Amino acid sequence: MVQTTALLVDDQDPQIQYLCDSLNEQFARSYYNRTWTTLKGDDCSNGWFNYTFYGTGIHVAASVASSGASYSVKIDDGEFVPQSGKGEYTSPPLSDGKHTITYAIESPQNANFLPAFDYLAITPGSSTPLEGRTLAVDDGDDSVTYSSGWTGRPAALPSFASSPSLYENTTHWSSTIGDSLQFKFEGSSVSVLGIVTNISLGNITATYTLDGVSNVQGLPQGTLDSLPMVNLFHADVQPGVHTLVLNITEIQAHQALGVDFIAYNATSNSISSLSGGIQQSADTLSTGSKAGIAIGVLAFVALLASLFGVLHKRYTRNRNPKFRLSDGVESGFKKPFPPTTW
Repeated sequence: MVQTTALLVDDQDPQIQYLCDSLNEQFARSYYNRTWTTLKGDDCSNGWFNYTFYGTGIHVAASVASSGASYSVKIDDGEFVPQSGKGEYTSPPLSDGKHTITYAIESPQNANFLPAFDYLAITPGSSTPLEGRTLAVDDGDDSVTYSSGWTGRPAALPSFASSPSLYENTTHWSSTIGDSLQFKFEGSSVSVLGIVTNISLGNITATYTLDGVSNVQGLPQGTLDSLPMVNLFHADVQPGVHTLVLNITEIQAHQALGVDFIAYNATSNSISSLSGGIQQSADTLSTGSKAGIAIGVLAFVALLASLFGVLHKRYTRNRNPKFRLSDGVESGFKKPFPPTTW
């Protein structure tokens, strides 16, 4: 199956250009990479930040908490297009190639409710360089396989659950010991990011088995209840194809563990060579190879049958008297009245 990925760019990536005074915040546990950026109060209606990328689409994970805040976005040399919503933006499909996004926002009216920019998610195309970059796979992607106990909603859904803080606004939840998932990737590191509820009731642990090596791990220190971007697991590995299995080993009643997305550091440089793409190519090649082998075997059998027929005829000719030579000439017919001197 083909794996659907997005290239993640943190708000504090050096390639993001901030066009007006901004404030970078760190160690924010409910944001990707524990960082986010906000304004210092200036009017950024002509552009807060821009970013140049290669791909076929882009998503801006940002929130505008103050009521009445206005923001707009332009792609390449187009006009700024006013947006409505909570600060997020998803571009229409773009031609595969180089693009620049510019995000603009007016100065907030209330200094207590500042906008927050978290990350960019780029839809890669054949032009997108991926090697060494962080790729995200949503919990709902077909390349993540789950046991039967996982659901789309926990028993007690947090009030923020429709927040754009959740990647792709989806999460797989479990409250049952023994529930598991499996994920294959090609890269040099892997992280599982999610969310947990009711952590005051007790610890939540899971066994993370990477290429057959298991590690039991609880919640990281400082985990906040019902807030996303909890780094449930991280491991660095040698570049190559790897398999990760998560199995819940400890969870209390009324608790829930949610898997939001899986991120890994890519060691391939194009989307056609990702682990999902490799698997798909391998499957396709296998089917074609089987058909080719079957045709080849049939042709070989037919050739053997034809050769056997020729050899059989020659053998029969040499054994049958009617095909022997008489006086140096092959008669081709048996004489009806052989000489009495025979």
